[in-house]
Order: sequence, then C-alpha cells, then structure tokens
Amino acid sequence: MSEQWWHVLFAGSFAGAATFAGMSLVLLKENWSRRHSSSLVSFSAGVLLGVGVLHILPEAMEMTVKAPLFILLAFVLFYFFEHHLLIHAGHEEQHHVNLEVADCHGDCCTRPHPMGWVAFIGMGLHSVIDGMIIGTGFEVSYDLGLLAALGVIAHEVPEGIAMIAILLHYGWHRKKAIQLTSFVALATPGAAILTFALVNNLSQSVLGALLATAGGSFIYIAASDLIPESHRSRGFSATLALCGGILLAWTAGFLAH
Repeated sequence: MSEQWWHVLFAGSFAGAATFAGMSLVLLKENWSRRHSSSLVSFSAGVLLGVGVLHILPEAMEMTVKAPLFILLAFVLFYFFEHHLLIHAGHEEQHHVNLEVADCHGDCCTRPHPMGWVAFIGMGLHSVIDGMIIGTGFEVSYDLGLLAALGVIAHEVPEGIAMIAILLHYGWHRKKAIQLTSFVALATPGAAILTFALVNNLSQSVLGALLATAGGSFIYIAASDLIPESHRSRGFSATLALCGGILLAWTAGFLAH
C-alpha cells in the first residue's frame, strides 16, 4: 500500500472517529440530554445553520456559481420529501416528542418521527461529500489533502452531536439512533477511500453542486423543523444554545482555515 493510501485511510478514519466522539458525548450524558432536549435541539439547529451557511455555502460558491441554485433546489426537494412522503406516512401526532421516548426498549419507539430520516439523508450526504473532499485533496497533493481533512474534522464532532441528538429527540430507539449515526460516521472514511481509488480529476463544479445540495439540506432541517421545535422552550436557554451552535461552527471553520 502506497504512502498516499495510508494518508487517505488515516485522515478519513480520524474524521469518522470525530463523529463517533460527538455521538459519545451525548450518550454518556444521556440523562442530562433528556432534561435539556429543547436546548440541545436548538444547539443542533445552530450547528447545522452555521456549517451550512458559514462553511459549506462559501466553499460551494468557490467551486460553482450555481451553488445558490442547488441550495434552493435541495431545500425544495427536502420540503417535498417531508411534506408529501414522510409526514403523512409517519402520523402528525408524532411531530412533538421528547427525549424521554428514547428510553423505551420495546414497541413504543416503532414509529418515531420521520424527520430523523430527513436528518439522516442530509448528514449522510454531507459525510459522503466530506470523504470525497479528503480523497480528491490527497489526489492533488499531500498538503491539500491534509488541509481538506482538517476542515472536515473540524465540524465532524458537532455533526455527531447533532445527528444523535436529533434522532433521540424525535423518538428513535437508542440502538437504531446509534446505528444510523455510526453509518453517518463511517460514510466519511468509506467515501474518502472510494474516491481516491475510483475518481480522477473530479470536476470542481460537480463537487460544488454536491456541497451546495448538502448545505441546502442542513438549512432546511434547521429552519423548517428544529427551530420551530425549539420554540416550545421558554426563556433564553434555547436562544443561547442556538447562538452557541452557530459560534461553534464558526470557530471550527476559523481554526481549520
């Protein structure tokens, strides 16, 4: 195995481990997470907004001038996906649930709110694109690959926090939430290795379009569902949590660059 392969494998695995670390933070503090579910959802919304607007959108616009179009397209597609395919199938009464539901180990979590699938698809796509960025970076040079990996790792911990928190908040069984979050984490190293092996000279415009699509899904999840859900909490805690999530995303991107 060449030295480049080891670089890709190490960087991709480290990025995936960062997502697992974020998930573990929530699971190890699960009782606290239940008591502060509204604030945690607000924090997750802030992370998604911060990553989508401050990190993904600028990078996508550098790659393609059509990035705003793909963000809008992703927003509309996810709206259609949720409004016509998920909400009606998942029953409206499942819309407002709390983390207490995540305690059940039997049939009470068999019909969790389908917003979890929307979050899973959006974050899974983002993780795949993160892996593609790492893989293509190392195809160009070691320095570019390392910088790309640092940029990815910077927001993988918040992504792990957001993914597991969203699933637990919307009533997903703990085991299923861990499985889906783990898949999101493993998607990054998997995509990095496959991209490095199979893709040569990936078009910047194509990568930019994919990034913009992931960014649009993040903005949709935060704006259409998480923020309205956070309004159920009164006081400044949810507002501070939202601002904290945005600040964390901004700081991570600042340090990466």
